[in-house]
Amino acid sequence: MFTLIICAVLLMVHQVQCSMKAVAVLYGDNSPTSYGSLTFSQADAGAPVRITGTLSGLNVSSAHGFHVHVYPVSDGTPNCTAAGGHFNPYNVTHGSETGNLRTRHVGDLGNITTNANGEVTIDRTDIIIQLYNTTQSIMNRTIVVHRMRDDGGQSGAPDSTTTGNAGARVLCGLIKSVAVHMQPTMFILFTILTIVFMQLF
Repeated sequence: MFTLIICAVLLMVHQVQCSMKAVAVLYGDNSPTSYGSLTFSQADAGAPVRITGTLSGLNVSSAHGFHVHVYPVSDGTPNCTAAGGHFNPYNVTHGSETGNLRTRHVGDLGNITTNANGEVTIDRTDIIIQLYNTTQSIMNRTIVVHRMRDDGGQSGAPDSTTTGNAGARVLCGLIKSVAVHMQPTMFILFTILTIVFMQLF
């Protein structure tokens, strides 16, 4: 019986490692029209966040700043200005998405580039943002697409080191949690089943 209890505890501890997922439907600024959705997924707290999805309705063949902003917006007809500034819990200057926590905002995700139809398919990962309940969690914040290219804080424009000089906010959406998936490994499960079998027979 003691062995079975230990096994149960091991399983519960391991199950703390789980995958998380969030989605955001992006709308035009102060518009009820949706221009696509994004999915954010993270296998565990130490894994990068993967961002996937397709957006439309943007300027053709152009780069658009892509950031997480600090405040949530309404889910449908959002006021993108209400999202506040970039998500920047460590109070550092704006930078490239390739930077670290000392050289970029947590919410700095660089640019997305559209095709000749004004559409973009996104499939990328980021090691700074989080879905877990940490200082870097983007849950219940806002993903924003800007009208112009993010300069990575390098252009010398007055707002380069705060916003990347990316211009107006054209699309935005609330990042909402949709699921938590428990993921016990096959090794742990096999070990528990083996011990239980030995106890019974």
